Amino acid sequence: MKRQHLRGDEGLSLVELLITVVLAGIIFAAMVPFFYNALKTTSRDARRNDAQLIAQDRLEQSRLVAYGDLTQANLTSGTKTDGSALGDGRFGTTYNLAGQSPYTVNYTVEHIVDTDADATDTDYERVTITVYTPDHSSHATLSTLVKNPAPGIVSVDSGGGGADLPTTNLSITVSFKNWADVDHSQTSRGVYFTRTNADGTGAITSSHLYPVSASNPTVVFTNLTGGKTYTYSVTCYSVNNGKMTSPSFHLLKSARLKFDTNPGGS
Repeated sequence: MKRQHLRGDEGLSLVELLITVVLAGIIFAAMVPFFYNALKTTSRDARRNDAQLIAQDRLEQSRLVAYGDLTQANLTSGTKTDGSALGDGRFGTTYNLAGQSPYTVNYTVEHIVDTDADATDTDYERVTITVYTPDHSSHATLSTLVKNPAPGIVSVDSGGGGADLPTTNLSITVSFKNWADVDHSQTSRGVYFTRTNADGTGAITSSHLYPVSASNPTVVFTNLTGGKTYTYSVTCYSVNNGKMTSPSFHLLKSARLKFDTNPGGS
């Protein structure tokens, strides 16, 4: 008795198997660039993210550097002018991550003087840090302003109007929110005022005074002359307790002495 073999019982022929292998190879070959580009994009994004983190780290560390050492040359070399390490010792033009080529770091330091209408001239350094990925295909740039911790100077316009207002025996009272914020460490610090003529000559500087207690957190400058001829400036030195703070204070009016009554922001 003969057994018939149906076509469906047979396996793939060699030709069909070869065709299947060839087609699979073509499909996989076509997908290789897709996977390669996806992997390349992921790697590039990871490097860009690393550059962002490095720039942020350097920016945070630059805020901890002493103001006088905050120069482009120091940040670039990673050392101070005396040769000692700057900050935490990680400044410089390269940054190494394990298993990767070095990242390139560039620094720019720009000096800025704020001369706005509040009559307070303040120095800043604008620090800009740019970090390039190892292949320089992308970069991250961040910037910050670092304020000069030296005491700010508040200019006081002594002008005024009205012939019935007195122009002599006037006073400036500086009232502090916290008297202990004022630097008492040296006789050349504390609080003092400077008077100049309208043409900028003839400066008269007072002695340095200090608030004495929480119950009497003021200093008073008396026997002043008012009028449009003179401009008064009040300078306050702040205490450095690990960080520099600006003492909050009020300037209290007296007749023809005109000024911002709340320059300290208290």
